[in-house]
Amino acid sequence: FGLRMQKVNANDSQKRTTEALQLVELNDYAKRYPHQLSGGQCQRVALARSLVTRPRLLLLDEPLSALDARIRKHLREQIRQIQRELNLTTIFVTHDQEEALTMSDRIFLMNQGRIVQSGNAQTLYAAPVDAFAAGFIGNYNLLEPEAATRLLQRPVTSRIAIRPETLALSLHGEPDAVIRGHSLLGNVIRYRVEVRGVELIVDVLNRSSADLLADGQRVALTIDPGTLCEVA
Repeated sequence: FGLRMQKVNANDSQKRTTEALQLVELNDYAKRYPHQLSGGQCQRVALARSLVTRPRLLLLDEPLSALDARIRKHLREQIRQIQRELNLTTIFVTHDQEEALTMSDRIFLMNQGRIVQSGNAQTLYAAPVDAFAAGFIGNYNLLEPEAATRLLQRPVTSRIAIRPETLALSLHGEPDAVIRGHSLLGNVIRYRVEVRGVELIVDVLNRSSADLLADGQRVALTIDPGTLCEVA
């Protein structure tokens, strides 16, 4: 319908429709009616219908939320590629931090209708301005001044945010931390450790099962001062 409104000729319209259906992996469903499609398939049709007209401004409100992980990743890459090829300004609303970080040139983080922070992905991830930003983008350890003082063993007067992947665990050095638990997240092992009465989350690359640290094991925790971030 959108192509007919743009007076695109029949041959070009058919070609672009087929390309849009291939993009959302629905070319085998081209002859089906809406009531014969699942909710996720209908959502993919809506996305194809928006993209096929090649608009100057594309507004997407959580367009991938009902899709399975494989399709969501594929469409995320395709939308980004199309956006760049067509130089298409796109406003993409999402609650998925991974989508925001991987698809955006500029991110606006909002809380209760107010812009909390804006910038590129690296800025929002590495330098959150407050506790909300730190809690939403990434999996920061947020420490109140008293806990930060005990952990760092120096006076701290503001809240501190520490990214889990910037912390290091080692069997060498002073064993000042205890492994309280762990979770396997595919390529990352997330440890829950306690040091000086402060509990922290530490993310370690999952290289081998032989490197897995046991619950209750004492280890040395290393903190790079340059990665600490003060938040409001």
